[in-house]
Amino acid sequence: MQLDTIAAMLNFEIHHHPVYQGMEVQYFDDDKHGTGVLVLMNRTDTRKVDVYQQEGLTIDRSGYGIAAGLGDWHVTAIEPAVLEITETGVHADVALYDAAGRRIEIQVDDRNGRRRRRAEFLAPVGSAIEHPTALMLVWMRQFDLVRRTRFRPTVRIDGEAVTLGNLPGSRLHRRHLIKYAADLWIVDVNPAAVNERRAQGPGAARAELHVTPEPPPPAAPSPGAGRWSLSIGDRADVVAGEWSCTTAEGTAVSLVFTVTQGWRPRRLPPLMRVVTTLLPVFRRWPTTYRWEAHLNNGHEIEARWRRTSGGDNTYAKLTS
Repeated sequence: MQLDTIAAMLNFEIHHHPVYQGMEVQYFDDDKHGTGVLVLMNRTDTRKVDVYQQEGLTIDRSGYGIAAGLGDWHVTAIEPAVLEITETGVHADVALYDAAGRRIEIQVDDRNGRRRRRAEFLAPVGSAIEHPTALMLVWMRQFDLVRRTRFRPTVRIDGEAVTLGNLPGSRLHRRHLIKYAADLWIVDVNPAAVNERRAQGPGAARAELHVTPEPPPPAAPSPGAGRWSLSIGDRADVVAGEWSCTTAEGTAVSLVFTVTQGWRPRRLPPLMRVVTTLLPVFRRWPTTYRWEAHLNNGHEIEARWRRTSGGDNTYAKLTS
């Protein structure tokens, strides 16, 4: 496993725009990454993610192969570059120019003096990854949706306000479909390549992979099967599954890990409980992942993650 952290993030979907279909602001503040923000922009045409990073940050680019994959990476000026999450809400004020010279402006502020009740939440990032190199689990320890206040969130591209996603029933729940979180732990299970810089997250971040019984080593393969589970922080079995090892004639070996148990939300506020119930993708997307390794004569032929089914577009239909 690899473990990394992000201090804070804010993201949203964009509808009916010819260039971008979503954006995310990430804020870092630790000795490992430095202090500053980067902005992810999901392109409409290719679904690849372009990244714009403030100078001075140390970021491992291998962790950004989301959606249809990583697009272009730019180190650029971002000013202002504010993403603050406090007990009473979130404040974001970010502006930059993209590679084509378009000015991107993001302004969100829902602070109203009232203390927020936030929840632990597993982000469905992996549901949109088309070519996974790991089972990526983004555990958001303080997650919430932006409240409706007298300050209306604004996102402009080239001076024009864009249309953001909308969660039905906003007159009742009074939330914008703008997600934000503080203290994020990113766990990559069995990545294609281990980067030592990302092997352990700063601070108290912790994740454990439990496998029973242990699979046989490649040097001494034998048929077997068992279970595995992943705990993050004090939450046991965030996801779980089964493993099996089969041998064929000669020395051909196949080792397979499947995800059979998705996320089981607990202690969510009422609105989040309704959303995760009506949209099973939040709970079930990990079960579309499967890891396979095939070896012959002790030499690895192929070892990779793959998706057993495509993404669920129910969320996109509901929020458009």
